[in-house]
Amino acid sequence: MEVEHTDVVVTPVLSEDGPRNLTEQPESYENKSVSIDMKISNWNKVKAANRRILPRKSNGEVRLSNIIDELKKMAIEEQQAQKNEQTLGNNSLNSIKLFRKRLANFLQKATFHYIIILLVITDLIIVVVDLVLAQLSSPCLTDEEMEFYNTTVQRDTCLLEHSVHLARIDLFLFYFSALLLTIFVLEIFISLYAFGWKYCTNPLYLLDSIIVLASFIMEMYFHYGNIARAGRAAAAFLILRLWKIIRAIHAVAHSITLKNRLLINKIQEARILLEEEKQQTEQTLEKQEIKIEYFIKILTNLGKLPSTSRIDDYVNNIWTQRKQNNVNMLKN
Repeated sequence: MEVEHTDVVVTPVLSEDGPRNLTEQPESYENKSVSIDMKISNWNKVKAANRRILPRKSNGEVRLSNIIDELKKMAIEEQQAQKNEQTLGNNSLNSIKLFRKRLANFLQKATFHYIIILLVITDLIIVVVDLVLAQLSSPCLTDEEMEFYNTTVQRDTCLLEHSVHLARIDLFLFYFSALLLTIFVLEIFISLYAFGWKYCTNPLYLLDSIIVLASFIMEMYFHYGNIARAGRAAAAFLILRLWKIIRAIHAVAHSITLKNRLLINKIQEARILLEEEKQQTEQTLEKQEIKIEYFIKILTNLGKLPSTSRIDDYVNNIWTQRKQNNVNMLKN
C-alpha cells in the first residue's frame, strides 16, 4: 500500500497468533491527508468478512406477522364457509345439518345466554314472592277451616288473610313460573337436538338439565297435587335454580373466551418468542461489549486508539448516511 509522505500512520502487522479480525485502522480514523491507492483496502475486506448482518425483521416480528396472516386466513375461511352454507341449503339433508349448525351457533352466542340469565332472575323473583306470600298466609285460616272450627276470629299470627285477590296473585305467579320453566325445558331439548348426545356428556349441562326438570316436576306437583299451602315450604328446593344463573354466566364467559382463545394462544407464543429473542439479544450485546473492550485494550497498547470526538464524528457520519440510504430506498 503506497501512502503519501505528508502524514504517515504506521499500521502494525499482527502475528498469526493474534486475532485475525484485527487489521489496520479505519480510514476515517486516520488523518484525511492519507490517501490509499488500492481499490479495495484490507480494512474494507475485513469489514465485509466480519460484518454481522442483522435481519430486516426479528423472529418475533416475523412470528407476529405470521399470526396476523393466519387470523386473516381464518376470517376468509369463515366467510367462505358461510357462502358454502348458503349453497348447501338446496339439499334437504344438508338443510337439516345447516339448520342444526346455525341453531348450535345461536345457542352459544352471548346474547342468548344474557336472555337466559334475565329469565332466570325473573323466575327467582317469582319464586321468592310466592314463598313470602305462602309464609305470610300459611298461619291464616281459610273460610272452610273457620267454619269447621266454628269461629270468626283469625289467629294472631295471621299476617295476610286469604282473599280472591290473593288467589289470583297466586295463580298468576304459578302460570308465569310454569311458563318460564317450560322455556327452560324447551331449551334443554333444543340444545340436545342442536348439539347431539355430546350435550349429555357435559357435566354442567347434565346438572342444569336435572335441576330444571326437577323444578318443573315439583312446581306441577305442588300445584295440582292438592298439597296444603304449608307444603309450599318445600318449594325452597327451587332456590337451586340459582345454579342456572351460574351456568349461564359460565356459558357467556366460555363463549367469549372461545372466540379469543386462538388469538390469546398465538399472542402468548409470540410473547414467549420475543422473550427468548430478548435474552439472546442481551447475550449478544454483552459479548459485543466484551469484544469492544478487547479491541480498545489492543488499540490502547498499540497507541492507535482514536479520540472520543473522532469516534463520535465517525459514528454520526455513518449513522446519517445509513438513514439517508433508508430514506432513498423507501422513496424508490
